[in-house]
Amino acid sequence: MQIWIHTKACKQSKAFKAYNAHKKIMDLPGDLSRLHVKSPKSPRQHRKHVTPSSTTRMLAALEGKEDNQDEVFQPPPRELQNPRVQESDSNFFESFTALSWRQENKRLRAASDEDRERHPPSEGQFAIKPEIQRLSKKEFELLYIEVLYTIKHKIGTTAGGHLPYIQDLYQYAQEAFRISPEDHARLLAKATEEKPPIIILNVTVIKARDLEAKDADGFSDPYCMLGIMPGRLLDQDLSSAVLSDEEDHHRKEEKKRGGSLRKFSLTKKKKDKTVKELIPAKLIKTTDVKPNTVNPVWEEKFRFDLDDVNSDRLHLDIWDHDEEFSVIDAAKKLNEVQSMKGLGRFFKQVAQSARPRIKGGDVDDFLGCITVPIKDLPSTGIEKYYQLHGRSSKSNVQGEIKLRLQFATREDRGLDEDDNWTDVRQHEDLICLFIEHEVRRIRESPSSWNGVLPKAATTILHQHAIQGDVTDVQQAVCRWMAYSRKHMEYTFSYELLMRFLESLDQKWTPDSLSREEEQCLNESFMNLKDYCMSLIKRRREVYPYSNKQALKRLDQMVKVLVRIYSTDVFKYVCPFAKDLHSEINTVAKRGTLEWYERVIHLSKKSSKRHTMDQEEDIIYSLIDLTNCLNADLYGAINEYQKIFDNVSNVNYFSITYKHLEKLHSSHVIKSLEEELGEEFTECMKKTNSSKGNKVMEGVLGTTYFELYLALQEFCKYGQQLPESPEPLQIEQYYKWFRFAVTQWISVAQVRAIHRIHKAIELDKLLSSKAADVGSSGAKFSTSAVDVCCCFSQISEFWRQLDWPDLVDAFSMVLKLTKDMSDCAKIYADEIHQKLIDKGYYDDEGQFDVTEQLCITINNIEQVRRALKQLPETLNFVNIQHAVEQWEGAELGVKSNLHATVKEADQMMSSKIKKVVDHVADKMRPDIKSDVFHLNWAPESVPAEEAVEDLLKYLDSNLLTLNQHLLKSNFDRILQSIWVEVLEEFKEVLVTEESRKPVIYKRMYDALELLVDFFHANEKGLDMKRITTEQYIELKKLLALYKKDTLKLITIFYEEKLKQQAEFKSKEYGVLNVRMCYRNETQTMFVEILNAKDVIPLDANGFSDPYVLIQFCPEHIFHDVPVQKTSIKKKTLNPVFDESFEFNVSIDQCRQRGAVLVFTVMDHDYVFENDFAGEAYVDLCNIPGVDGQDISGFDALAITALPLMQPQHKENGALDILASRSVGEPEGQLATLFLILEENIKTEHRRCLRKIRLLYLNCDSYSVIVT
Repeated sequence: MQIWIHTKACKQSKAFKAYNAHKKIMDLPGDLSRLHVKSPKSPRQHRKHVTPSSTTRMLAALEGKEDNQDEVFQPPPRELQNPRVQESDSNFFESFTALSWRQENKRLRAASDEDRERHPPSEGQFAIKPEIQRLSKKEFELLYIEVLYTIKHKIGTTAGGHLPYIQDLYQYAQEAFRISPEDHARLLAKATEEKPPIIILNVTVIKARDLEAKDADGFSDPYCMLGIMPGRLLDQDLSSAVLSDEEDHHRKEEKKRGGSLRKFSLTKKKKDKTVKELIPAKLIKTTDVKPNTVNPVWEEKFRFDLDDVNSDRLHLDIWDHDEEFSVIDAAKKLNEVQSMKGLGRFFKQVAQSARPRIKGGDVDDFLGCITVPIKDLPSTGIEKYYQLHGRSSKSNVQGEIKLRLQFATREDRGLDEDDNWTDVRQHEDLICLFIEHEVRRIRESPSSWNGVLPKAATTILHQHAIQGDVTDVQQAVCRWMAYSRKHMEYTFSYELLMRFLESLDQKWTPDSLSREEEQCLNESFMNLKDYCMSLIKRRREVYPYSNKQALKRLDQMVKVLVRIYSTDVFKYVCPFAKDLHSEINTVAKRGTLEWYERVIHLSKKSSKRHTMDQEEDIIYSLIDLTNCLNADLYGAINEYQKIFDNVSNVNYFSITYKHLEKLHSSHVIKSLEEELGEEFTECMKKTNSSKGNKVMEGVLGTTYFELYLALQEFCKYGQQLPESPEPLQIEQYYKWFRFAVTQWISVAQVRAIHRIHKAIELDKLLSSKAADVGSSGAKFSTSAVDVCCCFSQISEFWRQLDWPDLVDAFSMVLKLTKDMSDCAKIYADEIHQKLIDKGYYDDEGQFDVTEQLCITINNIEQVRRALKQLPETLNFVNIQHAVEQWEGAELGVKSNLHATVKEADQMMSSKIKKVVDHVADKMRPDIKSDVFHLNWAPESVPAEEAVEDLLKYLDSNLLTLNQHLLKSNFDRILQSIWVEVLEEFKEVLVTEESRKPVIYKRMYDALELLVDFFHANEKGLDMKRITTEQYIELKKLLALYKKDTLKLITIFYEEKLKQQAEFKSKEYGVLNVRMCYRNETQTMFVEILNAKDVIPLDANGFSDPYVLIQFCPEHIFHDVPVQKTSIKKKTLNPVFDESFEFNVSIDQCRQRGAVLVFTVMDHDYVFENDFAGEAYVDLCNIPGVDGQDISGFDALAITALPLMQPQHKENGALDILASRSVGEPEGQLATLFLILEENIKTEHRRCLRKIRLLYLNCDSYSVIVT
């Protein structure tokens, strides 16, 4: 719909109101009632038809600009097609264009959303598992006895989240081992018979800080002396060195009765001496001396056997070393005694016995001490700073010492104390057994278990590690081996394994494990690696790319593998392990090969369900196989690649694609050439030689192209590979199908022509609702939809083929383009012929714009637009460029694809133009009449009213056309009518008698109103199509016609100045002059120097030249006389050297059109003087006219003026002046001016000048005549 505005105030026309009120297509009666080309006047008699003007319309200049930029081509919806047309060729084109989305649907089904949320397949179905080693019955019972023994002899205070109740530990162990009560009692008895372990305290003296400085230099030389204080001291004999067993027994009995080990009934002084000076020690050990420091660092380890955990205490003294022989030496000698266990020595007595006191002799200085009750130590051990204390309340000590205290045991079983291999193996077995128990207890999948054992299990394991002296590193090894081994049975979370792996890597240090332990750890790493590699090999089944959970597990598994290979412990215990990158590469290739063989087998079985034909079975098998590969490659590049590349820097996609490409290309070639053999070759020959009217069937039908599209998708994945100099064999796949594509193009041509004939035969008007959907209300029929969709389907199928070799594609695209162009021309011819048969071009009778006419040009336009899309849909630019590069630019131009489309486009545009021009020609008589009335309306009628009839007539008829035509077609009619209006305006100016300038001003304004009407606020014709050369010429002409005579005279001289500026030839000679304006005297000084090469006008070959100097126009310089030079006889190069001075004002010189005219004449005695040439000078450009003073006239530059002959400018000011009527004053003035101009070279000029002056002072033409 368009909006028509035909007043300067943008007043809404009927069409504009109708547009806002009702946008739908008019509901027309079924008998195609006629729409009359009418005028709004009532009644209006149709004028007798006038033969269209032979003037060439300006539409010809716009042929290359037919496309409307505001209207983008939208293919009509395919649901508007006539289904009977499609059925006539068994949906030939639809069956081929459907192949692409069928391929896409197959891939989408392979990766449906249901699969993404489904629980991943079990790893256990596909993984290679190591042989499971079960404990024998005897080993099982021995392990249980070991657990019971560990629980019974629980050590230390419970801490760190452990379970304190022994009975709960027994119960958990019984449940975990699944032991009956009877067996439990039996095995517990055996555990009780075992000797209790010897408890050991491991003490690490780490460092001290802020000790007291005892030396003169402000430092000390500290060392430590430490030992275990037994709790069985007798109060009555503190000086005894050895306590008997009998006394010890007596003390225990006394303790049971509530007695005290020490009877602190002495005085305070006595008590202090007993506790702080007479401290007995079992075994005293010393650290090294750290000289000159108050913040010593020792990091020394000591082991002490404990008699009674509940009563023994650790005591430590710090001394400042002063002499060569001191307390430390005495302590060493004391420790050489073999029977020192239970020795009741005092630390002070030892210090004093180091050497006898001598006069002036010194002993080591005391720096502080600590006492730690053993019973307060947690089973997990402790590491902390202890505050130092003095020997008495008066002692002044300072500083802290940091100790690490841990429990251990030693069993008296005849084994090497340093070898705990059996305990390590038992520890791993215990962890495995507890894992199995917890897996049995949980209800969910083992993969969701967090791997945390209950308190009872961790307490048992902790006590077992203490009593078996299993180090932190060994515990980490046991946990890793146990969990990794059970993972291969139950499939835990890989995050769980990562946690234990990180713990092992943090705790491990070189030489922290025995050779046996390193060997076991090696086996554990290798077993898990083999397990993971077997899963990677079957990754497609175990971790399908369409399953989110499965992909997450694969990502975690690869991360664990990468972490294993990056740990120091793995590199140490597995020094000969292959690089992970090469391992994954090898496994990925092997897995791809095995998977490909399985898929081939499945595809062959599946293809037999489609058909009983062996040849088609092979094609279907290849299709299924290739689609399966494409789905796999989709997963490889979108899912697997990210996992392997980001984690292990393995280019998974490249490995997979290259391997599949080799396998698949060989298989496809073998299947097509060897298995089908001669039958396939014969089938190809028959197809190539068969006629195109038979639809391809079987293997050469859609299935063959379905295989092509599947292989095409496979090849496109290869574009993701990094650049490689080795070409892929599969890249030549398209050559296997060239014969089929060529044959299809030939068949498609025949099918397309058949479909066009059928579409026209079964053509029917679309309903209003369907038309609204299809083209915004414009009328068209099903035949246009059928043809457009046919072209679209052909182009779409070619686009799906995406032929890789552009040079090879040229011949096929050229054939397709020619075929569709021919089809378009056939359609345009036939549908236009139907319009002719309806009598559209008949001259007899009244001309009516029928619905059939609108539908016809709309249909042709729709098909034309569809054809115009071919350069883009068929990739003309790239193909043309490839051909030019291959054959050379000249050969490429000769075979230009665009020329084929352009030829068809021009043919169809000419058909539309012929119809449209006929409409405009039929409207021309009424337009002519309204323009005539516009010209002859009274002067008092303004332009808006004078042009109203024409605007109403155009508006009413264009509204009807606008409702039924496509915008591009409607614009064509607008353009044609616009040309008719311009021609009628021009004809009025040329043929009608001259009118007053005010009449032409009204026509000028009316033309502007018509521009607004046709432009319609950018809803109609764009300004580029309105402002044609024809319009510009007419507008200029009207602009001249509306001027008064004096302005026209001014314009005439301006035109002369423009001609002078453009004239560069010297064929008529050159006149050399000098000019300047003298402001002080208000005179123009002119010097005529000479002339060169004046044209000969006498019979002797010479001339008698002289020069006339005149100021024009006359109405500005009416009182300035014409001057002339002397006559120079018989010369073509006269030298004058004459000066002239004219009284003119500067205001006169500055007016528009003010010129100085030089006329060169040839003097003749007998006949009239002859004209030799003229030159015009703009007075504004003469030096001095701008107001500046000119001095040194001789220094002024000489002006060389080329002489011109009078040049007639068509439709210039002179023609307008000549057309003015002498019955009007303006015409009389124009006539006198023309007479003066014509006789300027004669001796009658003075007479005419007097007449001119007389006219300026008279009001009546009769005076002049008199």
